[in-house]
Amino acid sequence: MSLTRMEILGYRGFSTLGALSFSVPNGEVGSGLTVITGPNNAGKSSILECLKARVGQRTPSFTVGKRNAAIDEVAISYTVNGNKETIKSVRMGASETSCQGIDPKFQVFVLPSRRAFNPYFSRGEQSREQYLSSATLDAQRSSVLSNFEYRLFTVLKDPTAFNEILSEALALKPEWSLDQSDEGRYFLKFFSANGSHSSDGMGEGIVSVFVIVDSLYDSKPGDMVVIDEPELSLHPALQKRVAKLLCRFAKDRQIVISTHSPYFVDLTALSNGGHLARVSTGAEGTEIHEITVEAKTSIQLLSEGNLYNPHVFGLDARELFFQEDQIILTEGQEDVLLFPRVAEQVQAEISGNFFGWGAGGASNIYHLCRILKDLGYKKVAGLYDGDKVDEKDRTATAFPGFYFACIPARDIRTKQARKATEVIDGLLDEKLRLRVDYMEQLRELFGALSKHMKS
Repeated sequence: MSLTRMEILGYRGFSTLGALSFSVPNGEVGSGLTVITGPNNAGKSSILECLKARVGQRTPSFTVGKRNAAIDEVAISYTVNGNKETIKSVRMGASETSCQGIDPKFQVFVLPSRRAFNPYFSRGEQSREQYLSSATLDAQRSSVLSNFEYRLFTVLKDPTAFNEILSEALALKPEWSLDQSDEGRYFLKFFSANGSHSSDGMGEGIVSVFVIVDSLYDSKPGDMVVIDEPELSLHPALQKRVAKLLCRFAKDRQIVISTHSPYFVDLTALSNGGHLARVSTGAEGTEIHEITVEAKTSIQLLSEGNLYNPHVFGLDARELFFQEDQIILTEGQEDVLLFPRVAEQVQAEISGNFFGWGAGGASNIYHLCRILKDLGYKKVAGLYDGDKVDEKDRTATAFPGFYFACIPARDIRTKQARKATEVIDGLLDEKLRLRVDYMEQLRELFGALSKHMKS
């Protein structure tokens, strides 16, 4: 069973209808991974809460704070195995809801970003089914997990599968147990080379990994697991291992994450069928922008077809998926380094953020624009060398809302002849000084660029 689509209206920032498609696993690594990006307060967590509204035996209530004030009622629909399910307010201004068509056989495990739990707890046990059936959409976002500690007692009875996955995430053989204080309260004890740590003294990163592994270890093929910001409190090395772990599970499960970390945007997963969406907020409220098949093809071309430019979608370039707007695309890494120097010499401001270390060639700017347009970016500029007019015109025709320009020279800097090749005159001479006859044209170019970014 698979959840393929969700539509949201009236929940928190969704003053207009928002829709999100989910990838369906096909046996390839990462094929079932859906990644949601976007700035803080854009609405990523709201989307995951709408998934949680479907969880548990109790019909959810949408409190005043959860209902968009402009609409004052909520309607959420889910498409599961081609069948439509709905949760909606019984009437405008009411917190209570009615549910129709919810299939109890398809369950969604939702893990919030706040993964702390009470360090001292009583004894109890909860299977996955019991944990999900008792889950509820809380009236307010809680700072601690509820009932996670009871899951630990269940794990401890047969920890083999749990520890194998925990070892994969931590890159060490995990040693842990549950102990009891003299006051009768239980706590989690984690052993390390320097001794042991109780629940109260464990680092937040280790706690977070424990909780993430718990969401996965007893899941089954076809299940959906949703994790809000899996990167929180994790060292980059841990982030990379957890990201790899999620992609492995996404071979036959639906894994949905919201993230601010480029480590969790896996290009192989996208090539294998994974999905990427960016959430933004503006005058129309929360909006969801999804990459199309064409954009996925562009990502594949850029990530696999640049043997001599492996940085095109390197880690810094993947920050592209997390920036708010105002992206400047250039042909190569020299442009990224030298355009600020040019702007300084003509006393102009560059408004915007350069994409990574360049596009790896003029023709790649077109593909990057395709990705950015799908993800809802509006303030995008492409700067070409002076001999790339045809490529600039082709891209400008395809993306009329963006800004494109050619510099008044064949290259950003002057390059000496190599063998029979002629000297290439650039904006900057051999000492990286801007040629005087280009100054006015560059002032105009940077002025037009800033106007586009600020309009």
